[in-house]
Amino acid sequence: MTDLREPKVSAQAEREMRRWDVAQRMAEHLLRVDRPQSPPHGVKEHVVISREAGCGAEDVALLVGQRLGFPVIDKNVLKLIAERYCVEHSLLEAVDETRGNWVRDLLGTWLDARLVPTDKFLVCLEHVVAAAAKREHVVFVGRGINFILPPQQGLSVRLVASDRFRIARVCRDHQVGEAEARRLIREWEEGRREFVARFFHHDVADPHCYDLVLNVERWGNEGTADLIIAAFRQRFGG
Repeated sequence: MTDLREPKVSAQAEREMRRWDVAQRMAEHLLRVDRPQSPPHGVKEHVVISREAGCGAEDVALLVGQRLGFPVIDKNVLKLIAERYCVEHSLLEAVDETRGNWVRDLLGTWLDARLVPTDKFLVCLEHVVAAAAKREHVVFVGRGINFILPPQQGLSVRLVASDRFRIARVCRDHQVGEAEARRLIREWEEGRREFVARFFHHDVADPHCYDLVLNVERWGNEGTADLIIAAFRQRFGG
């Protein structure tokens, strides 16, 4: 017996494909709008810390910031963007470093006018980061900031650790089992890799993108912070 609903289903699928094609072309266009064409000028010396998920980069960043006397901008960069551009923080979280959100964003704009377009989030991120780096010396964490700011003015660091170390830390910090910790790490890693590849056209794990690659498991938080500070002072004095 012929399913009379089939033509309708086919037509719907075709409409969705057309919509998807339009969304992709819009994305490619929007990503070129209002984006800075070159690294910002006049920024102060800074530290940028990239990290493998679960290695405790935020703790290391706080130590570096305290010892150098620099503010640390990590997750609170979303708060800065929200305050500067009067956007709800919860909406910004939906597009921050998360795998697939640029797709959900483009499709979601037809459904929810309040959803923050990912390309606009990126423009806001770049402006806020540049403004912060021009105002004072800063320790930044994540979000591909080493690809935004001029490399000659900053020390770019990648923190790594073994799977065993990172899983144990996520289990402890998030009160989850090993299987869930593995899943979270995989999700975070995929999100960060896609975020950097999509918007900065780099592999976030490529060691050639960094001045230092340090194993937190081997050096510990204190030792890792000491090495970062020593490298910063060697390069910029102070």
